[in-house]
Formats: sequence, C-alpha cells, structure tokens
Amino acid sequence: MTKDEYVKKLQKYYDDNKLKNTDSYGEGYTDGLAEALDYAIGLAEKLEEPKKVVIPKFIAIDIKYHKNYGSTLRDVLGSTFDQNVESDVYCWFFAADGDENVRKYISAWDNGYEVEKEKKYRVKLPGMIGDNGQQYISKSMDDKLFACAYRDYLEQEFTKEELEKFPNWVQQLEFEEIEDD
Repeated sequence: MTKDEYVKKLQKYYDDNKLKNTDSYGEGYTDGLAEALDYAIGLAEKLEEPKKVVIPKFIAIDIKYHKNYGSTLRDVLGSTFDQNVESDVYCWFFAADGDENVRKYISAWDNGYEVEKEKKYRVKLPGMIGDNGQQYISKSMDDKLFACAYRDYLEQEFTKEELEKFPNWVQQLEFEEIEDD
C-alpha cells in the first residue's frame, strides 16, 4: 500500500465514522476516535515514499516477467540461487557488489524502480575531419550508414547493443561516449 492509499483509507474511515451521531460505546469515544484518526492522518502525510532504485534493463525485464506470472519474491530469489545455470541475474547477484545488487532487486520488487539509462556512443571516423568538423557514423531512416559531422537531428548516438549489429569494420573504430545532459 502506498502512502497516499493509506492516507485515503484513514480519511475514509474518519469520514464514515464522524457521521455517526450516536456514541454507543460511551461518552467521548467518537471524539477520541476522531482525534486519534486526525493524528494518524497527520503522521501518515509526513511519511516519505521509498525511493525507486535504478536497475539495469535486464533486471527490470526479469522482475516484470516474474510479476506477470504471479511469482513471489521468495520464489524468484530461491530459483535464482538454486539454478545450475549462471543466468545474467545470477551473475549480477554474485558480482563484486552482489549484496547491494540483491538489496536493489528486493527494493525494486517492493517499491518500484527506474531503468538505468544505457550508455550511448558516437563512432568517430578516423582521419575524416572536414571544414564542418569531425565526421561520425550516421544512420539514415532506411538503416544505411553514412559519414557526417555532428548534427543533433541525425541518428549518430548508439547503444553497445545497436553497435554490435553494425558491420564488423565499425567495431574496429573509436567509440566516443556521450555524456548525459
């Protein structure tokens, strides 16, 4: 339950019970209940929502897959640790910062998550510096590659996954990592 859902539930309970004019439990009971609910609502509104963790795309896909099939967190963690095959998730759990990764997975499962942005790269064309600057690999709408100086309206920034689909000669060129704005 989120903080907002909790506050709404308390508010509804408060509204439903304040309409009762009779105090069948004894004098002052309804007043005390109203005061307690006011206090509880005030405290609940001060609660902070848990922050969403940032996780890799493949972990987000794994969580979404298991939630869609009704798996519990316990099932998922148990099956990941019991696997004979080292899946990407298993390797992520047992990486150098694996304990932190397991905590992130649990938090992502419970509180939601944001998918980490994949790094993007421009591919420099060596020795191709014209009057308009360094030339980069660019991709046309019909997936043809061509050379052009940096233009923000052209497709010139690619993920590692996209670059792996390019011809082999492109893999031999220098990749320039793009800084996020």
